[in-house]
Amino acid sequence: MEKIKVLHITQSVGGVETYLRQVIQNIDRSKFDLSIASCEPSLEKMCATYEIPYHHIGMSRGFNPFTDLVSVFKIRSLIKKQKPALVHLHSSKAGFVGRIGAKFSGCKSLFTPHGVSYLSFTGFKRILFFALELIGKKFTYKVLAISQSEANRCIYEIGHKGENVYVIPNSLTVPVVPVLVPDKLGELEGEIKIGTIGRLTPQKNPLQFADIANGVIKGNDKVHFHFLGAGFHDHLGKEVKDRVEYHGIGNNFHLIEKGDSITALNFLRQIDIFILPSIFEGLPYALLEAMLEGVPCIVSKCDGNNDVIDNNDNGYACLITDEFVSVITKLIADKAKAKAIGLAGQQYVKDRHDISNNIKTLEKIYTEM
Repeated sequence: MEKIKVLHITQSVGGVETYLRQVIQNIDRSKFDLSIASCEPSLEKMCATYEIPYHHIGMSRGFNPFTDLVSVFKIRSLIKKQKPALVHLHSSKAGFVGRIGAKFSGCKSLFTPHGVSYLSFTGFKRILFFALELIGKKFTYKVLAISQSEANRCIYEIGHKGENVYVIPNSLTVPVVPVLVPDKLGELEGEIKIGTIGRLTPQKNPLQFADIANGVIKGNDKVHFHFLGAGFHDHLGKEVKDRVEYHGIGNNFHLIEKGDSITALNFLRQIDIFILPSIFEGLPYALLEAMLEGVPCIVSKCDGNNDVIDNNDNGYACLITDEFVSVITKLIADKAKAKAIGLAGQQYVKDRHDISNNIKTLEKIYTEM
């Protein structure tokens, strides 16, 4: 049987990179022929590792009518040349220009937002990006959401027809035995370690992370807070450092440069509590990875997080800084409760986010399209 050729297009990394790696590692390569088009060096390196064809295609990050129009024609040209059976588009920018390019090339497209774009903004920018989603809808063939919350936004806010929206939750490889990895991080400071993984961007809410750290550290100076992911799109880097200095917690607050998946695993295996105070999410891989390692997790009440965390059962969901501080303080004092929460989270991920099960659904969608 001839392989089904799928072209993935994105200009984002982070969660998208993890998503693509999981797909590449687990999809039946005897049935599906994958390739990736992007402008990110890390994705080019990943493609070389897994012997996946890579196509460089430039895309701007912000909204720019001229460069976006150029991207549309570049994508259309690439699709015409590669002749995939379908195009799988990831994130807002690639999703917008890619859907238009796919439509003009006569190729079916599958769009995965990884967090709908307008949630990143307020005021006029929110209106603008919501309007772009409405325009993009006219060029959309199918949507594949990574959480039910994301699917609901696509259906009830943007107006996609329910029958055109699939849902496959972000998933991970669930090992039978713990994976042994080299130490690429070294020992984290602190008797008690609280951590998160992300970028210093408004979405990940690092300023609240600093405020939470202040509230906890002022009550217990044995606690150290660690933020893994600095040095990559640090939109709020200066503001975070200023906030830490304002609170006077510099000795107990640590920004760690972004690393690879092994670094992240080293990190998760050292921390006692994982927190994620995001403003919005699609469905965060960092949270799933922390839960799979049995780390008790405390998150904000937002899309993506709410799809995973059942409050006071497999984790905790909070709204304000004082709530985070209160729950962290309780878990530090009650190690048995912290362990139970961590184990419940671990079992939840094994039951619902195992890629070996969910990849079959993706293969079915690709085949049907």
